[in-house]
Amino acid sequence: MIQVYEYDENFIFTKPVPVEPDEDDNYIIPENCTTVQPPSFIKAMYHPAEKKWTEQATQEEKKALEKQIETGREPSPVDELKSQNAAITAQLAEAQSLAESQAKMIANLYLMLAEGGKGV
Repeated sequence: MIQVYEYDENFIFTKPVPVEPDEDDNYIIPENCTTVQPPSFIKAMYHPAEKKWTEQATQEEKKALEKQIETGREPSPVDELKSQNAAITAQLAEAQSLAESQAKMIANLYLMLAEGGKGV
């Protein structure tokens, strides 16, 4: 099996198409298809005479796609690490505050014991 690349009547890439060999092990490429793989373009256009693809997306189409990616984007690993770091920092600050409170209570208890247990 091979994969070919289909394009529409305007030569814009539509989809990859798998092609099985016939009984003589020959591959029959369908019309409006090429074996030339398109690059990772937003809107690839095939030029049969040159057997190459070019980018046809306008700036507006590119910006619209970027905006769509940003609004529905998955958090990156760096974003996740930043979030985890913020949560850990908050937990650390809380633990330090509790440790300080406990140290003050222990100091007060030692003071009370040193004074002979008054106030206990």
